[in-house]
Amino acid sequence: MVPTIFVLNKIEEGNDLFLKKRFQEAIEKYELVLENDPNNLIALNNKGYSLSKLKKYSDALSCYNKFLQINPNEKSVLINKISIFRKTGEFDNAIEICDYLLKNNPDDAIILYHKLRILKKLDKFTESNSICARLLDIYPENGDVLYDMASNFLKLNNIEQFLTFLEKAVNVMPNLKNKSKNNQEFKNVLADKRFLDITS
Repeated sequence: MVPTIFVLNKIEEGNDLFLKKRFQEAIEKYELVLENDPNNLIALNNKGYSLSKLKKYSDALSCYNKFLQINPNEKSVLINKISIFRKTGEFDNAIEICDYLLKNNPDDAIILYHKLRILKKLDKFTESNSICARLLDIYPENGDVLYDMASNFLKLNNIEQFLTFLEKAVNVMPNLKNKSKNNQEFKNVLADKRFLDITS
């Protein structure tokens, strides 16, 4: 049996390397732990997260899946899987996990935000906006969600609502003015007077 102090030291060293964005070196520290303690949940999760930072998504999923065999309902690891599925375009898998988690965590902002962005990617703008509305009930001043809602309305050709929600978003987060002016999604409204007023 490897002394606990060894395991703790290697995890701490791995975490320090991760924070310095030295992901491959961090992985090597977590692997030392896993060689001696194959079911160490902290090392499995952190190795998976480090691999995802290196865009080694299938290897990261292997770590998360092994973790979930031991502890099937760990929300943070399931959310990490959602992130990977979003990045790899496996949107159905991502939605499935979102819906599974939302059964017991209906107001979880992170899960709801993942789901609204996935629905937007699938061109389901009305459904995405229904998630935006739920989030705004919980966090009315969330500039990112207001901005997403504006963008969805533009995709639905509802210019009035687009401008209304864009204005609300910019009031909360003034830095969105520049983002809006440079957003290719908004190219057809760049000359609109109200758009110019909002982003000036």
